[in-house]
Amino acid sequence: MQDIVPNHQDSRQAEYLAHRIRQLDPDLLRGIDDGAMISLASQMQLRTMTSAREVLTQGEPTRVAFLVLEGRVEVSFINIDGNKVLAHVAQPGEVIGEVEILSGLSCAATCLALQNSTLAIFSAQVLHRCIEPEKLLGNFARIFHARLVRDNRQHTVAMYYPAEERVRSHLLTLTTPEHPEAIISQSKLAAFAGCSRQTVNKTLAQLRAEKTIELGRGVIRVLDRNRLQQTQLTPDKDGD
Repeated sequence: MQDIVPNHQDSRQAEYLAHRIRQLDPDLLRGIDDGAMISLASQMQLRTMTSAREVLTQGEPTRVAFLVLEGRVEVSFINIDGNKVLAHVAQPGEVIGEVEILSGLSCAATCLALQNSTLAIFSAQVLHRCIEPEKLLGNFARIFHARLVRDNRQHTVAMYYPAEERVRSHLLTLTTPEHPEAIISQSKLAAFAGCSRQTVNKTLAQLRAEKTIELGRGVIRVLDRNRLQQTQLTPDKDGD
């Protein structure tokens, strides 16, 4: 999808999309006025995925970035040993590819939009036309700070906490109060948490028995987020 050039939306579509973006409040677009938001929305293209589809590919250039409006996008990369690592699952309101379109660098990771995800597609030129440089710089700083906090937390969880609690932590990361469903298989959750499939099965069975979650085919729905958050993480020197 790297060859997509955003098409212009008509005025009604642009106003609706601008309203939806306001609701999501993405960090990249904070602080811009209504006129600029509608102008930005009018220059975006919408794409709904009827099946899972790769939208960015590690090591390849891209001319567009994507704002997640609905659904999820898996962000993964291949390490130097050839292993695929699931690094993040982008939620509605998150943007992927913005660093690459502004830096001109190739994609740092591969992004797979899951089935029924809706993305708003835009170019660097659109951002420059609609957002003042000072605001764009400040918004990027906010994004990088949030990613540093997220990455530091994930590193801490991966290094110091037992496998069962890593699974719980990642269920919180993969869901939100507004979107309580994690569209992920148990094997992928095991890879994300850095533990065995058996550990994931055991942990999910316990959470289901506690009525904290419910399980479906390829879907984990969080029923009691507060209970999941109340788990006290304790360091584990032995690991999984």
